[in-house]
Amino acid sequence: MLNFLDRRVIAPGGIIFREGDQGDQAFIVQSGTVELCKFDQPFAEVGPNAIFGEMALIDGAPRMATARAKTETTLIVVPRGLLDKKLKGVDPFVTRLLSILVQNVRSMASKL
Repeated sequence: MLNFLDRRVIAPGGIIFREGDQGDQAFIVQSGTVELCKFDQPFAEVGPNAIFGEMALIDGAPRMATARAKTETTLIVVPRGLLDKKLKGVDPFVTRLLSILVQNVRSMASKL
């Protein structure tokens, strides 16, 4: 299925999204490394097979951090529509649980 999703190649230093942006896509790192930054200071790195940007798809809140390519990076783009399609028909308990988990992560991150 991932063969049919869009891919993006980002040059080193390229911005994928900025803190505060609205998010309608998540990303899976196919190759390379992405830095997640707050106030232009890196706090985490994600590499191949990792997903990032997913929380904005779940709760619709603005991005919590800026994501930029540390190295040349190939990303697989996961659009909101795909997540919505996958969650359609799922027990509402599961979708509510996802929302609560995202709220908890956002709450903890805001205290750092």
